[in-house]
Amino acid sequence: MNTRQWYYAHLRWAVMVEGKEGLRQWEEAVHVFLSDDRETAFKRALEIGRLAEHCGCEGRRHVESRLARIVELDCLGTNQTEFKVGLGSRKMTEYLPFQHVFHPEESVPEPPF
Repeated sequence: MNTRQWYYAHLRWAVMVEGKEGLRQWEEAVHVFLSDDRETAFKRALEIGRLAEHCGCEGRRHVESRLARIVELDCLGTNQTEFKVGLGSRKMTEYLPFQHVFHPEESVPEPPF
């Protein structure tokens, strides 16, 4: 019998504005969920992140929130409760054009220690 364990995933989205502005800010959240193993947990973190992506318009400008990275992925063991913790927004520290494509599936989450 394979016991599912709780995983902690710290995710980061980029808020991208079409035109010269490009990257506006980073949005971050933590999700805690059950998974069979680290590989499956990584896939679930990608799925959670992709489901949270969204887009819209501000006047004539197109704005998208795109999953940019799984910052951290950690196994918490078997005695946890699933929940999400929003980490708010962060100002951007670099310029990225609106056309920038993120590849979060290629990122390697940082170990907790």
